[in-house]
Amino acid sequence: MTTTTVLLPSAIERGLRGLRSVVACSVEDSPKFNQQAKRWVVRITLRRDMGTEFVGAATRWCVLLDNTYPFGRISFYPSSEGGITATFPHQSRNAPGKDRREWREGRLCLDMPLGGERRVVVVRDPVGDADQRLRWHTERALEWLDRAANDQLVAAGDPFELPDRPVRSWRHARVIHDESSASFTAWNGRVGSFGIVRLGTLKEIKGVLATQSFEDQRGDVVRGWSGRELGDLAMEQRVNGFWWLWPQPVVVRPWQAPETWRDIRRIAKTMNIDVDSMFRWLFPQLQGSKFSAILLLGYPMPRRLGEDASEVHWDSLLLPILDEAAGQPRGFRPNAHGWWHRDRCGNFADTVALKYLFTDNWSEDRLQARGRLPRSVRDCNITVLGVGALGSVVSELLVRAGAKNIALVDEDVLESGNINRHAATLADVGSSKVSVVAERLRQISPTVRVVEFSERLPSDTTAIEAQLDEYNIIIDCTSSDVALSTLERAWWSIPRTFASFSMGFGGRRLFSFGVSGNRFPHDEFIRSVRPWLEHESKVWADNDEVFEGAGCWSPLFPARYDDVVLAAAVCVKELEMLMAKMPSEPRFRVFAQTSTDDGFQGFAPESTPPAMERSAL
Repeated sequence: MTTTTVLLPSAIERGLRGLRSVVACSVEDSPKFNQQAKRWVVRITLRRDMGTEFVGAATRWCVLLDNTYPFGRISFYPSSEGGITATFPHQSRNAPGKDRREWREGRLCLDMPLGGERRVVVVRDPVGDADQRLRWHTERALEWLDRAANDQLVAAGDPFELPDRPVRSWRHARVIHDESSASFTAWNGRVGSFGIVRLGTLKEIKGVLATQSFEDQRGDVVRGWSGRELGDLAMEQRVNGFWWLWPQPVVVRPWQAPETWRDIRRIAKTMNIDVDSMFRWLFPQLQGSKFSAILLLGYPMPRRLGEDASEVHWDSLLLPILDEAAGQPRGFRPNAHGWWHRDRCGNFADTVALKYLFTDNWSEDRLQARGRLPRSVRDCNITVLGVGALGSVVSELLVRAGAKNIALVDEDVLESGNINRHAATLADVGSSKVSVVAERLRQISPTVRVVEFSERLPSDTTAIEAQLDEYNIIIDCTSSDVALSTLERAWWSIPRTFASFSMGFGGRRLFSFGVSGNRFPHDEFIRSVRPWLEHESKVWADNDEVFEGAGCWSPLFPARYDDVVLAAAVCVKELEMLMAKMPSEPRFRVFAQTSTDDGFQGFAPESTPPAMERSAL
């Protein structure tokens, strides 16, 4: 360890004095500043009444403090000598420390709720209090130790916690799958089984391998990818995939991911799984292959402890490439039995380390867990007419919130002046707005299916009806009377929801018009919006027009990107309300940015144009 003598901050001295009242803790010596970690190291011993299988009566720890204490991080690591060596829940992988450090890597999670606790009641890190903060963390570490020794770090109802895995980078950045409660039934009766995984690519999302299908040993499909169609792997991307489903979490007690093939064999023995039987099937498929291979090792897991399993979890392991079974296997007879022992005792020997790859679950449930639209909107087929500033952001917000089927209609190409308030970048200038927005949407979601119409809305009624027939939500973001009057001439036997969104001068207002019916009521729309447009024209005239350059240029519509995003968020809220109410009579609302002496207050409904209010007075 590299140390240097520097002046100990007085705040840390105060923190150490606060530990004197913690009877079960003793500070071993003066803190040292570690130059590699750029943090202060406090070495302590924590004592308990008695030891257990994985937690001794006395354990040594290295507490790392930022130089900004009582702010910054406080990290508890087991000491390399005399510290705990097992990995528990609420702890990072407790591997030996790197670079001959005096602490292991198993940092404790002390600022998160432990077994059944609730954050608002218990977990209140006293940040900024030099006298109490180090003591609070030390007392939490003692509680963590007691819970670890008594198998009480997690409790029924807690979210299921996966063990920390030593993942590694690879030329394919990550392996993705889409397991969910909906796909769980496909695995009924498959526990203990293994088979082949067909892999594919997502064209717009680079550096991933997606699980196109899982097949059993007979070649029958167990389940397929639920997102949009995957592409084939190029020859240089070719990877062979295999799967193996275990009945329970694959962990070394108490809660450590296996690190060697010996760990795999020992865990399998506790579950009555025959590892060698699977390997006798696997090895011939690996022997002589020029391509890399991965093994998806999985097990059923619950969402919360104590609940029934509802989803399959997969870890991906990079498998070794085996030489072709030909010639003389060194040390063994040149027969099938000899080749089996060569590989079993060589590349798959007990001491060989497992090579974990980055693995993600990209199911809809996981990707939208932090916020999604109601199913009444997510499952709809949506058309967005006009993907300029407002339309592009509305489309993106809808897809981020779970919209799965969307069509984009716009004939324009991107110009450099569009970029300051559009989802595109300068690299997209000259490209079709539709194609650029479509690619962005596909990069956001592996599930979304985007249909591109890089041309104006057809003027022929029959053509409009045919093009938009499968879409039950039609959103207009064109701010164009031509598009709306064209839309009015169409009629569909099955009612759909129409919404027209447009912004006022400077993005200070949003105009929302919606209705459910067989046609778009253009006349009602004009009657609703006309008084506001008269006001907008006066506002425009009273402000300097914005021009993009010299010459015969048209005035531009001024609005910053943050105004567009705010307006687009209101559009999504309005669409959600329209789908909930399905109004047969037009619903017209105006939202205006409001502010006070304290600054921006948000968008608020506005019932009457300001010009009409003044004239009434």
